[in-house]
Amino acid sequence: MARSSTAILMVGAPQQLPDIRYATGFAAPDPVIYLQTSRQKILVVPLLELERARREAVKVSVWAAETLPIRRSLKRSLAGLALGLLRQQQIRVVRVPPDFPLAIAQRLQRAGIRLQVATPPLFPQRQVKSARELLRIAECQRAAGRAMLAAMQYLALAQPDSRQVLRLGRRILTAELVRARINRVLLDQDCLGQGTIVAGGQQAADPHARGHGPLRAGESIVIDIFPQHLEHGYWGDLTRTVVRGRPTPALRRIYRAVKAAHAAALARVRAGVSAALVHQTAARTLLEHGFQNSFLDGQPQGFIHSTGHGVGLAIHEEPNLGSRPTPLQAGHVITVEPGLYYRELGSVRVEDLIVVTAAGWRPLAPCRYFFQI
Repeated sequence: MARSSTAILMVGAPQQLPDIRYATGFAAPDPVIYLQTSRQKILVVPLLELERARREAVKVSVWAAETLPIRRSLKRSLAGLALGLLRQQQIRVVRVPPDFPLAIAQRLQRAGIRLQVATPPLFPQRQVKSARELLRIAECQRAAGRAMLAAMQYLALAQPDSRQVLRLGRRILTAELVRARINRVLLDQDCLGQGTIVAGGQQAADPHARGHGPLRAGESIVIDIFPQHLEHGYWGDLTRTVVRGRPTPALRRIYRAVKAAHAAALARVRAGVSAALVHQTAARTLLEHGFQNSFLDGQPQGFIHSTGHGVGLAIHEEPNLGSRPTPLQAGHVITVEPGLYYRELGSVRVEDLIVVTAAGWRPLAPCRYFFQI
């Protein structure tokens, strides 16, 4: 085998490392070793995973760690296995991802292997989704939409008591109950809800607060559903903000501004447009509606995150719709999710998942908008 400075080495569990899953089509909770050269792809797995890996891995030579043709002493650790594989393939220079395990890197370097840390993304082609990938992401997004509808139906049944706490009969409706309903609907569709957000009132001012406790009438409730499919591993992402009962005038203004920013950002999306321009459009629209960023007791308020991000085998991947002027490409799958966050007034985020096209964009799985229910 010719020595190649372009060889790629990755070590870890494919379920936690989307690049390995993308390169091989194989998912497992235990660590594997992946080596890619100009001539072949090699996947080293535990013996118990050998047959499954050979069935599921695509265009990859699959070897069992226990039978790898290297010295027995090297088989005692992942670092030793990786070193033995590189020696067996006569490779002395490899590219590794920025999050490559330090202990393994040090072992390889002591043995004379030169490591080059690759500039992300390691596989740029991961950003542009194939037709098959789009179908898988759309499947997850439909699951998110069904779960969102179930949550809205649950909230619509609730009635406020004298303290404006929502109740289902005598039972207080909590963020935990709504989240459990969402996650059950997702499981029925072979999807896992990981970190589903149901955040009401002041809790929603923290964009990634999961939410807890009783939900109240008249307050905004941010529901963010981002399921991962249990079989193929792709994700969906969907957010709606609702109020059970009558929203305050301030909340109405915030919602109108966010919806306007959402529409303006979507109108900018098409292949060739800078991701930064989409973000700037959303931010400018919110400013035009009178909403500025500020701090309250050290907590940021206003539009305090990027307008969106890529979605695929990771819930957050490139491209990012923030300050970087990355050109959008046909086949990018991105969220568009402007939001406003005010602890005293209320918080609103609206998010859709779309695929970029040459002429604009199209939704992967449309979901109706809710506000007052």
